[in-house]
This record gives sequence, C-alpha cells and structure tokens, in this order.
Amino acid sequence: MRFALAVSLAAAFWALPALADAQEVDKAIFHYSRLELDASRSSGSTLATWEGNGWIGTDFDRLWWSTEGERFGSGFEDAEFSLLYGHYARRFWDVVVGVRHEVEPVSQSYVTFGIMGLAPYWFEVELFGAVSDNGRASVRLEAETDLFVTQRLILEPLVHFDALIVDDPELGLEAGTRTFESGFLIRYEIRRKFAPYLSLKWVSEQESFIAAPDQPDLEGFRLGLGVRLIY
Repeated sequence: MRFALAVSLAAAFWALPALADAQEVDKAIFHYSRLELDASRSSGSTLATWEGNGWIGTDFDRLWWSTEGERFGSGFEDAEFSLLYGHYARRFWDVVVGVRHEVEPVSQSYVTFGIMGLAPYWFEVELFGAVSDNGRASVRLEAETDLFVTQRLILEPLVHFDALIVDDPELGLEAGTRTFESGFLIRYEIRRKFAPYLSLKWVSEQESFIAAPDQPDLEGFRLGLGVRLIY
C-alpha cells in the first residue's frame, strides 16, 4: 500500500511540469493568413478581385484583419479593410469588435461587432452588425464550408449577404439587400499553402442612384480563375 502511494505521488510530481507546459500553450502566440486573388468574367467584362483575412494571438484573444475588393478597368469598384479584436466565447466561437473602412465606392468607416466560428456541419460563419460614421446601420453574413472530393480536390460552397437597415444617401442605396453572392469554388491543393481554383458565383447588387451613367452592370454569373495562398 505504501509502495503504491509512493509511486502515485512520484507520478503526480513528474506530471506537474507537463501540466505547466500545457497551461503555457494557451499563452503562446499563433498566426494565420489567407489571400485569394482571381480574375473573373461577368456580363462580358473582366474583373480582378482579392480577398484576404487572418489573425494573430492566443487561443483566447486574437487580432483579426481582413480586406477585399474589386478592380474593373483602371478603377476600383469596391475596396475595404477591417481590424477586429476577438475573444473566445465558447467552443469554436469568438465575439469580435472593431472597425471597418470602405475606400470605394465612398470613403466611409464603420464600428463593427459580431460573432465568428464554426456552425453545425463545419460551416465557417461570420455574422456582423455595423454602424457607419454617419450613424447608419447594416448587417453582414458570410458562410462557407469545405467538401473533400479527394484529399487535394476540395469543393467550397459559399454565401455572402450584405444588407442596409436604413437608407444610406452617402452610398446612394436604399434600405434592403446591398449585395448577395452565392456559388462555389473548386480548388486543388498542390500544397496546403498553395491552391489554384475555379469559381462560379451568382452576384446581385443594388444599383446606386448616384452611380455614373456609364458604370457597367456587373450583376449575374461570374466565372473566375484564381489562386489561394496561406501563410
């Protein structure tokens, strides 16, 4: 009995450093970055688009960044970036708050807040509310998931919804859906950090009543070819 007790105490003693190391892991700094660049065709026009996001921090507190935009011809149709602070709320979910700034079509900033995480069936979900510097509210929902055809060939369904709660004269848009996008990407991971892809999306955008008369109509199906880079 005494021998068994001594062995148990010794095992517990040697386990203490391992437990300390496990606690230190929670404080370690990690990072992740993803960038997608592609060219797509819509209504006979060619667009260059980009979308990037990432984070740096611990398991419980992270600084998130993102940027996205479209370039048509010699000008930008849309361009924005955001910086958010995220805190672990429950398993697979973070609550976030921060700022988003639109460079195009109109320079405008937003206070942004919401949740990010994994919904059932492994959908990556981002749900945000935002209030512009002019006091106008909007909501945004993004969701995507990976369906493995093979270990390297992956089908990624996605949806993006952006809506205005009230009219926004600065943007020349009325309350309601601002943009809606749905479709899929199919990518081949030559390496996990480098994957070319083919995309097919349906995009619907509310027409701004202050848009230039010669502005192209980019609504409809978009067929794109691009590459995903992960760091």
